[in-house]
Amino acid sequence: MLVKLHFFDALADTEDMAGTKNKQDLLHEISGGRLVGGALSQLANYSELFSRMSEGVFLLDRNSHRIMECNPAACELLGLSEDQVLGKELSEVMKLTPEEEPALTGALDQFKTQSQYRFQHELEWQNEKGSQFFFEVTATSLKILDYIEVIQFIAKDVTEVKRAHRELREMNEVLRKLSTTDAMTGLRNHRYFKEVLAAVHAESQKFNQHYGIVFIDVDHFKKFNDHNGHPAGDEVLRKVGAILRETSRSQDLPCRYGGEEFVVLCRGSTLEETYTHAELIRSTIAATVFPFGEFQPLGKVTASIGVSAYPESSSVSFEEVLEKSDQALYHSKEGGRNQVTAYGNTQSGSNGASSIKKKSA
Repeated sequence: MLVKLHFFDALADTEDMAGTKNKQDLLHEISGGRLVGGALSQLANYSELFSRMSEGVFLLDRNSHRIMECNPAACELLGLSEDQVLGKELSEVMKLTPEEEPALTGALDQFKTQSQYRFQHELEWQNEKGSQFFFEVTATSLKILDYIEVIQFIAKDVTEVKRAHRELREMNEVLRKLSTTDAMTGLRNHRYFKEVLAAVHAESQKFNQHYGIVFIDVDHFKKFNDHNGHPAGDEVLRKVGAILRETSRSQDLPCRYGGEEFVVLCRGSTLEETYTHAELIRSTIAATVFPFGEFQPLGKVTASIGVSAYPESSSVSFEEVLEKSDQALYHSKEGGRNQVTAYGNTQSGSNGASSIKKKSA
């Protein structure tokens, strides 16, 4: 059924005036008492389009922003009847956020002086039932008759699109986290560590900051697995991962590097500060009771650790800083294990290990 715009229905007979009188009175008030009539044949196509559009459409007075007409879709999205909408200002029927309401009002005010003004925006609001919606809105000038020009305000519901995009982002984040997390220990993995290390190195170069790397290797881990089985070895790795989480500061990033190797990225730490943190990790692992640990060559589960830092150990690249920590780790292994070795530039010994290189139980 064709629904005519009440706004243009100046020829309604007197028996139908009861339902349209208020709307026509509103029109007379806004148009300064001038009777709107004629040119209905020119408006017929728009009238049908207006009524059938799936988007909510409002016709607003340019000066007061009062709603002169709205289509059925507009009432549906607001959760209000036509009588509850007509004559109200747009801000009265749309419960916008405190940030968006003045922005919308300011944009609509532009139509008072700029007849060709047009704007598009995304709005968030709640209807009378408390449902939250997101809309893409478009406002343009619409000339109805020679002396009537209104704001055509179209609202397209994009709530489901926004929800689908949000769910897709959340799913992608879950997948990304899975791809960068070690399933056994729950720590971040080698891939994630390298990505963050590259970013921290670039930031440290730019702002002249420090960072340190603690490279950890569980001593005699192959022997442990061979004698006690892989389930027991997996439990050792999980416990070491938990120790790294417990001993790390909020700015540190503990990761499983691969196999029995772990790394900790210590943001904002000098070589000596990183060494101190590494010694805490070493002593905590050595003091922790692991099942079957008493059968290890050192009588308990221990770890050898290498430490490097930017810029003390290297200022060339993050790969080289990481390589220096690996070299220091090798020095700890060669020196008897259960030790911390720091790679630095002061009083270098063999392999570049500094005088603060070792500490053992």
